[in-house]
Amino acid sequence: MISQGSGSIINMASTSGQRWTGSAQIGYASTKAGVIQFSKVLAVQYAKQSIRVNTIVPGQLHTPMVETRLAKQRAGGDVALILEQRQSRIPLPFMGDGRDTANAALFLASDEARFITGTEIVVDGGMSARCD
Repeated sequence: MISQGSGSIINMASTSGQRWTGSAQIGYASTKAGVIQFSKVLAVQYAKQSIRVNTIVPGQLHTPMVETRLAKQRAGGDVALILEQRQSRIPLPFMGDGRDTANAALFLASDEARFITGTEIVVDGGMSARCD
């Protein structure tokens, strides 16, 4: 990226790296917070070389992991129950999925984001904006 004179690095974190999200996941939350700060420092360090560094911060999305692992761990295998529990925390009336994260990445990688560096795009349907 330095030799070509520009670039875009997009890191992935989690809303767990920004605030309490309902589960005591100290290692996971600390690591995701570290990714967010790492991206900010890297963004400043490489800004003069026109390398942008940003972070996508997904919240609770409907992914295959929800159905195959989390439903078993947290809802006795009841997929409908785990989806209902997760949806109840999201202000928008639906749960996002991998497409929403992918679209954020496409935007950050595009020329439309040419003046965006050192920041995060939170993809969580408004979940982290709630104060409860």
